[in-house]
Amino acid sequence: MKVVEIIIRVCAGIILVVSIIAIALIAMLRSQRDVLPKIGDYYVELAGDSDMAPTASEGALILLKEKNPYEPGDVIAYLNDRNQASISRIISIDNKTVGISVDVPYEAMMNALGTPGMGMESVMPYDPEVVLKGDNSDQEVIVAADRIMAKAVFISGILGMLASMYRHTAWAFLIIAASAVICLWPFRYMKSREPKYKEQDIDGPWME
Repeated sequence: MKVVEIIIRVCAGIILVVSIIAIALIAMLRSQRDVLPKIGDYYVELAGDSDMAPTASEGALILLKEKNPYEPGDVIAYLNDRNQASISRIISIDNKTVGISVDVPYEAMMNALGTPGMGMESVMPYDPEVVLKGDNSDQEVIVAADRIMAKAVFISGILGMLASMYRHTAWAFLIIAASAVICLWPFRYMKSREPKYKEQDIDGPWME
């Protein structure tokens, strides 16, 4: 088996395994009814617009985590007035841009059903106003601190593009089928070998 064949099979195998894991994770995220789907301690979100470009271009994969304290400059997910998660950057807290932060208990966002929702009273004794603005937006949004859900800890446009691809069932199964065929295809590279004995050896003096 040639080196090229081994490389092709290994690459196809990696793509196959990654594809299966990606589909399983996407299926798990889709089964969740939370505003922000969760894997372990991390929340997963895809940027829905270009308001945070170039930090998080449209479609970028964003991993977030409940991580106090929250302070100006942090990229966060917050519950907007449509009861959905939005991604933005903290500009100021109580009109201060430096030397201020706030701790937000995530349970402040829980309603009677145990999922984030609107219309509940804050459990925070101190609930300052937070000014948010996207890196690529001129519009500022003012929210109460208890609407902060999690802080962005990882952003990737490439992984977001791949995740978007795997969200389409047809593309996902096409990738899996193609990589599986490459892994299992019966390559037949026959390495040419020199004969074990040379003609003059066979027709030696002992054959006369």
